[in-house]
This record gives sequence, C-alpha cells and structure tokens, in this order.
Amino acid sequence: MTRTAKLAFVASITLNVLLIGVLLGQTPRRFNRSAVREQRMEQALKDLPEASRARLRERFQQLRSAGETLFEQIRKHQDEAVRLLGNDPFDEAAYNGQVSKIADMRGEMTQKLSQAVKAAVKDLSPQERQRFATLLRRPPPPNP
Repeated sequence: MTRTAKLAFVASITLNVLLIGVLLGQTPRRFNRSAVREQRMEQALKDLPEASRARLRERFQQLRSAGETLFEQIRKHQDEAVRLLGNDPFDEAAYNGQVSKIADMRGEMTQKLSQAVKAAVKDLSPQERQRFATLLRRPPPPNP
C-alpha cells in the first residue's frame, strides 16, 4: 500500500468515526428536545380555551414543517462541507463555497421563517399572539 493510499484510508476511517460520533452524540438530545418542546407548549397553552389551544398548536406545527425542509437542506450542505474537509488534497475554494452556501441558506431560512411567523399570527387575538411568542422563545439553558 502506498503512503498516499494509507493516508487516505486513515483519513477516511477518522472522518467516519467522527461522523458516527457526532450522529450518535446528537441523537439523545434530539429526542429530548421534542419532549421538552411539547412540555413547554402544553404549559404555555394550559389556561387557554380549547379552540385557541388547537389553533396555536396548528400554527406552531405549520411553522415547524415550513422550517424542516430548510433545516434538512442546511444539514446536507454541512455534511458536504465535512466531506470536503476529508478530501485529499484539500480544496479550500470548494470548502469556502460550501460554507458560503450554508450561511446564505441560514439567512434564507430566517427570512422564510419570519414570513411564516407573520402569516401565522395575523388573525390571532392579542392573547394568542402573546402565547405564540412565548412558544417561540428559546428556553433558558438547563442548570447543571
């Protein structure tokens, strides 16, 4: 086996181990996140009438589904950037292009989600808008 082939093999193994570690490391947090979100939503909506609760749940679900495709696209671009890091030889221009795509997509995602939020709250009552805003706020970080 030549030196280049050995380096490529070791780099491939290292990158795969890191990728698997990241995926496995994120999995429990993702499952926990959805449970925490549901709990926060129920707590924020608990004293509203059932019709308002159903309407806010529906709007929140619409917002999440609007953002999910954008999040998935960003994840694909991030995976591609990681793949480019492991290529031999390292293509700095391609990597920088991928990072720019990710930044552009994040800006696009912010715009689209802002528009979706605006559309979702247009016909809500002031109390419902306040609860919806509460749902959109990030929770405080957990105490260790």
